[in-house]
Amino acid sequence: MSPLIQIKFTKEVISSWNKTYQNKAKVFYPKKLNDIKKFIKKIKLEGKKYIIKTGECSYDSKSINPNFETYVISLKNFNKILKIDLKQNFIIVQSGSLISNLIYKLKYKGFTIFSIPGGERISVGGAISANVIGKDASLKNSAFGDAVIELVVMTTEGVTKKITNNKKISEYIGAFGMSGIILQTKLKIKKIPSQNLNIKTNIFKNLNEIKKNLDSKNDYNYIQVDPFFRKKHFAVGFKANFIQKKRNIYKKVSLRPFFFEKFFFITSSFFVNKFTWSFFYKVFFFMNAEKSYELDLHNYHYGSKYKHMVPLITRNGLVDYEILIKDKFTKKVNFIFNFIKKNSLFPIYIIIKKIYKSKRTYAYNFNDNGYAIAISLDKVYIDKNIERKFLQMLSKNNLRLNLSKTDAELLPRYDKKNHLFMSSYKKKIARKDALSR
Repeated sequence: MSPLIQIKFTKEVISSWNKTYQNKAKVFYPKKLNDIKKFIKKIKLEGKKYIIKTGECSYDSKSINPNFETYVISLKNFNKILKIDLKQNFIIVQSGSLISNLIYKLKYKGFTIFSIPGGERISVGGAISANVIGKDASLKNSAFGDAVIELVVMTTEGVTKKITNNKKISEYIGAFGMSGIILQTKLKIKKIPSQNLNIKTNIFKNLNEIKKNLDSKNDYNYIQVDPFFRKKHFAVGFKANFIQKKRNIYKKVSLRPFFFEKFFFITSSFFVNKFTWSFFYKVFFFMNAEKSYELDLHNYHYGSKYKHMVPLITRNGLVDYEILIKDKFTKKVNFIFNFIKKNSLFPIYIIIKKIYKSKRTYAYNFNDNGYAIAISLDKVYIDKNIERKFLQMLSKNNLRLNLSKTDAELLPRYDKKNHLFMSSYKKKIARKDALSR
């Protein structure tokens, strides 16, 4: 450590959400702006690297230090809501604020934010850095970055800047922290008719029914496919729309699992196999058969902590893929599903939602007019040969893969002659030959 600049680090083990990666790390939790300036100065003096990990929902090695010499900075203490303007429809927040807290606070004022991601521990800065896509994607607001009005950032030189120019803002959206540290943001918010949603579930027996449902107009919508592709309950759709209801039906839910809950999920990993998981999905589809019910907005997005504990039941972690389908939906999805069946892979879950192309250009963007399919596979069933075939199948069918979730898993096996799978973020990584700044 530099004798000139003393920084107090916490030694801890950090991991990705899907439990595929973990490492010992030296984590710094600054409490004020000057602490971050000192941190950056120290990093530069020592010639070290750092990553930014504030929330706990990153899927891959972007939030995992490759070695103990790479520092980790967390902005958990920068979590204040600085201003809410209900007349001009915006909110100013620090980047360490959790999106789940914003939803909770804003709903009581009759507002919410755009492009709400699913993880209850996702920070605002993380959502901007990854340019996440929510279940409410639309032509006007297709991704989280579309709602960003201005940013306050600290550059890699330790200079604090307020950025209001859209072109300059776009250099930080989807940049995964490579352009600098996002300190706070001004976001567009939208008025809602009430705090409550009506949820309708529908069972679908084929891809044509799925596409028709996703193309219908709803406030929120996504499809969960049976990973065993059974015709009787091929998929279930969850569409939600705001309802005019003054009485709020919010139920307080603890999103933090306690010891015995974690112990139960970890113990379950010894019994999870294709047979037991197949039985689970039979029960899941039975419980979510055609029905209609009402939920508070916050409960809809963050009503259960258990779905975020799924990685605990796969001892070796999950390998996540997100694939963009721009055209020929039924044909191309069948290619993907047939590959999974032919190679006897083990999907833990498969989610499909409709997405739209952003009107702005960002450092990294995974959205276009089409559909996104997120697939989580048990890592035990994936090897280099299968993954190579999988990439070849996607390339052959002109399917784009979101590498932002699995860069460390895919990059070492990447065929550099095929640039279809390289985002601007991955090109920077390839040039620098590193997984972090």
